[in-house]
Amino acid sequence: MKVHIICGGPDLWLPEKLDGLIVGVDRGALALIQAGISMSVAVGDFDSVSTDEMRQIQENTEKFVQLPPEKDVTDCEAAIELAVAEGHREIFLYGVTGGRIDHFYAVTVLMLKYIKRGISIVVEDEKNRLRVLAPTGGTIKIKDKRYFSFFALGRSVRALSIGGVKYPLSYYDLEIDDPLCVSNEAIYKRVTISFGIGYLFVIESSD
Repeated sequence: MKVHIICGGPDLWLPEKLDGLIVGVDRGALALIQAGISMSVAVGDFDSVSTDEMRQIQENTEKFVQLPPEKDVTDCEAAIELAVAEGHREIFLYGVTGGRIDHFYAVTVLMLKYIKRGISIVVEDEKNRLRVLAPTGGTIKIKDKRYFSFFALGRSVRALSIGGVKYPLSYYDLEIDDPLCVSNEAIYKRVTISFGIGYLFVIESSD
């Protein structure tokens, strides 16, 4: 089952349909209520909502998890760990872009951390879809995004091959300081990616 985790970032965008477990994080839980979307879990320290708003959140979720304000993990990571503990391995994050860069970078680090455990985290907003791929890569079906960028995350990516794009690659070694693979363009309905070593940060974008 997919897990949709909604955080409280600015200019929150959500897809038309959310199928699966829905988790509201801090102010993201309030945004779900305001959008008329039911959630299964609300989690966070809720330091960004008022007392009345927190009461409203408590009354509109099946499970309410309040975290202490001083802790060693972000509210977002706590929500991810909650989903992972229940056996979920496919997680979608919303409301984590467009605000503080340090918070977004922390999410990027989490994407790398969890892909190493075999857990896929996809970040989505109105114009972008981000994911991290483990070695061997995969196939991405073209939906609403046509531009692709690829970056080595954490270490070099070896023998990277990319097909179905305007600028294909064959067995290229992509270093972590190499921006060569920014702003490629899909020319077919599927983009194919393969590599032998490393972790690949993939960004799908639209204008």
